Amino acid sequence: MFEILPNPSLETLMIAGRAVLLVGAFWVFALAFIRWRRADERATAALHAKLDRAFVELRSLHETVSVMSARIDGMSERSEMESHRAPAGSQRGYDVATRLARNGASAEELMTNCGITRHEAELLTRLHGARQEAPPAPVRTQPRHAQEPAQQQVTMQPQQPQPPTNTGRKRGSLLSVVG
Repeated sequence: MFEILPNPSLETLMIAGRAVLLVGAFWVFALAFIRWRRADERATAALHAKLDRAFVELRSLHETVSVMSARIDGMSERSEMESHRAPAGSQRGYDVATRLARNGASAEELMTNCGITRHEAELLTRLHGARQEAPPAPVRTQPRHAQEPAQQQVTMQPQQPQPPTNTGRKRGSLLSVVG
């Protein structure tokens, strides 16, 4: 039986061995290429999923920014409208408020007429408001052309302000209390 097959030479065995190694290497290369391609497909799918999530978040942020932009535009329009309602110069409003406070206006009147805040109005009434002193005491004098000497005329004269009494407690200025 072995007589049918010729004896292969060493050279033929070497060529057959190289062919088997070459086919084996090609087969290993094909398997590695298939695995690499599948891994790349999985990575690409994961990247697409991440990009889709990023686009969804980007759309959400875009909508949020557009809503906030609309709100800011509305607020700036309201601010412009309110600034047109206010007097031309804010200093002019304070001058008018100071004058009104000196004439005895209340904090609410200052707020409505001059466009200042409640705290500013209260501060102006404290600093420039009319002092609430005791009413002047009547002073009796003799009438000039009185028929009866017992009858007297009553006139009002303001009292001199009395210096504050020191209670042993130091007071700071109103500005340091407010600020």
